[in-house]
This record gives sequence, C-alpha cells and structure tokens, in this order.
Amino acid sequence: MSQDDVVALIRRIVTEVVREVAKDEQGSTPAPVTRHEPEPERTWARGPEHHPLPQPRNAGVLQKLVQQTPSRIATGRTGTRYLTESYLGLRADHAIAIDAVESQVPDGWAEAQGWIPLRTQAKDHTEYLLLPDQGRRLEEASRARCEKEADRGVDVQLIAGDGLSAAALLENGPPLVKALQAQLPAAGFTVGRPLFVRYARIGVQDQIGVLSGAKSTVIIVGERPGLGTGDSLSIYTAFGPKLGQDNAEKDCISNVRELGFVPERAAVRCAELMKRTFAAGGGGVKLTGERPAER
Repeated sequence: MSQDDVVALIRRIVTEVVREVAKDEQGSTPAPVTRHEPEPERTWARGPEHHPLPQPRNAGVLQKLVQQTPSRIATGRTGTRYLTESYLGLRADHAIAIDAVESQVPDGWAEAQGWIPLRTQAKDHTEYLLLPDQGRRLEEASRARCEKEADRGVDVQLIAGDGLSAAALLENGPPLVKALQAQLPAAGFTVGRPLFVRYARIGVQDQIGVLSGAKSTVIIVGERPGLGTGDSLSIYTAFGPKLGQDNAEKDCISNVRELGFVPERAAVRCAELMKRTFAAGGGGVKLTGERPAER
C-alpha cells in the first residue's frame, strides 16, 4: 500500500466517523468532507466550550468527537507549533508515564489482598527493566512456594503482576481480580487463589501454569504506559501452559481502566474469551461479530 493509498484510507475513515457523529448530533448526514485552501490563521482561546480549532465548520460535531476519545485530536496550533495548553499537557502526560514505569508495589500489599506473593529472578527494579528474561522465571524460593501453596489442577490460575506500571496494578488490580473471581466461576471454571508476582513479565505465567498444573492461566499486568495511560492494565490468557509458550497461542484484553475497558466489563469479556478458548482447545481465538455492552 502506497502513502497515497494510506492517506486516502485515513481520509475516508475520518469522513465516515464525522458523518456518524453528525447523524447523532443533527439527525441528518452532512455534505461530504472536501479539502479547501488554508484560511488565514486565527487564534481561539479554549474556553468553556473547549473548541480546539479556530472557526470549525460544525463546532457541535467537532466537540462531540473530541469528547468521545482521550486521544489528541483537533488540538489546534499556533504557527507551526502546539498551543501552550497542548504542550503542557504532553509534558504532564509524559511525566505520568515515567512515574508509572518507576512505580513499585509496597511490601505487604499483596498479602493484604489475600494473594500469594512471589517474585521473579530480577534482583531489583533496574535489572527488571534492563533484562526482560529475568522477569519471565521465578526465583528459586518463589518457585518452591508456588509448587507448595498454589492450588493444583484448577481450570484457571489467576496471576497479578506489576509489569511496566505497578501504579496500574495498585489502582485497578484489586477490582479486576475481584471481578474475575466472580465471572470465571459463573462461567463454569474452577479458579486458583490469586498469585502476585513482583518484577513480572507476561511469560512468567508459563512457568506458573506448569508448576501448578493449571489448565490455563490468566495474568494481569501493568501495560507499558503511553502518554497519560499509566493506570492501564492488560489481561493475557494462555491455555495448556508450557515453558516458552508462543504469544500467538495467547490472547490479550488491553486498556483495562476507568477511562478504557472498566474492570467489570473486562472480566465479563475475559470469561467469554476463556469459554471460547476451552471450546477450541487452544488460545489465539477471536471473538467475532460481538461488541461489549456500553458502560
């Protein structure tokens, strides 16, 4: 696909989105979007209506589009640069991402949740960030504890890992695990007592699944944070655990947070996914033709 093809595709998709929003706003379809010569630049302060662009053709439609996503769209500019508000927002969101990566789970927190605490072979947070493989295997003491204390042979072993944003786990982990503990049994699965893994990479679920003899594993981890998304979790599911299991055999539900896929909805989706996975006898399944209910 050439660059011109990509541009044409993007323009067509944006046009379709604008038309759909305009239908909700006005009850009719607007005229097709066409390109125009740029007008002389004018500055609009972003007041209570929060219009991001100078003199938009349809301020109501544009405002509705902006309100429907946390993404940076139609932000406006001054000369060839961001508006000061946008620039400061980027700096703030970047700081949130850095803080998320540097965050850590306090000692004793996992026990307070009723989870079994484990840790990987990473000696500290710095080594965890620099040497990803160290986060894919348990240290020896944690391996022994997992073999001794984890529930044996369950359908689904729940695992909570700090990942690349411990802050996300601290905020959204407990409600997500609670929701999973309700939805998975309701779908007919036996569920093991949750395990917490410090300095966890996704691959640690493979070893835990093997050690516990679980039929499948579900690990929640803090996502690699983007701008302003330091509170986002991912759910990774794996069937028939084995060491070094390929990611193509796993499934992922991402952006689990209040501004994305809220924990309760994500848990329902995970239960649906696991039913499909067990029916298929393997991971990498796809939920087609379905959309989750609105919040």
